[in-house]
Amino acid sequence: MKATKTLGPTSAELLLRLSAEGKSIFSITDAQAITEKSHRATSNLLSQMARRGWLVRLAPGKYLIVPLEAGLESIPMADRYVIAREVLGPLPYYISHYSAMELHQMTTQPVNTVYVTVPRQRASRAIADVEYRFVYANPRSFWGWEPIWATDQEQVQVSDLEKTLLDCAARPHLCGGLGELAKGLWLRKDSLDESRLVTYIQRLDHKAAAKRIGFLLETYSLGRPETIAALQSLVNPSYELLDPTLPDEGPYRARWRLRVNLDPEELKATVWT
Repeated sequence: MKATKTLGPTSAELLLRLSAEGKSIFSITDAQAITEKSHRATSNLLSQMARRGWLVRLAPGKYLIVPLEAGLESIPMADRYVIAREVLGPLPYYISHYSAMELHQMTTQPVNTVYVTVPRQRASRAIADVEYRFVYANPRSFWGWEPIWATDQEQVQVSDLEKTLLDCAARPHLCGGLGELAKGLWLRKDSLDESRLVTYIQRLDHKAAAKRIGFLLETYSLGRPETIAALQSLVNPSYELLDPTLPDEGPYRARWRLRVNLDPEELKATVWT
């Protein structure tokens, strides 16, 4: 959006007042309290502003102020995780995979896509140049989240540390690959609740995820003997790729029934150097 785009006095006053109140996401009712116009007139004003690119309609009656270019940055950028919550409205959700890793401080890389797990098929969409990817989970795997403060004022639902590890091990392509997951595990190893992790893995009963997590724990000399034994009990005869985002190559590791297509020494070097 160009800073030279026309903005009428009523629209300008609305944006400035919302900004002063710290509301980069707002409702028609919020706007109506400022414009002092009827619900219909305020709704029409917001629709016009959205058509001109000043606002993004997130959901019925909910809008996001589009972040402005340098020089007009007094209008704050809404937190992307709060945006995800508002877009989904009453639909249950949790921030997951690579985004959950970011919130749990499991990655040092910027995460440009927001991953959100939902119990219903939902099309991905871009909002203010950020891609929102909605990941479907059936009821058997839709659990394991906790509230986290995304901003000083707003909480969002996020998969807890152990469920984040499990979700990413089940679908490494949604967290940047197994190498990223390995680094995340190492960064948060002291906070890991192994009993909860084992309970979660047994509950989900995702064989490939159990194998990958067991392999990573042993690679980094982590995991109590009872934890490794519990994961070993879930190993089935078929082989899985250690990292399904990489080519199908490398030696077979019978202990975990994995084809190791990511060098364990590289995994160690990533976190130990």
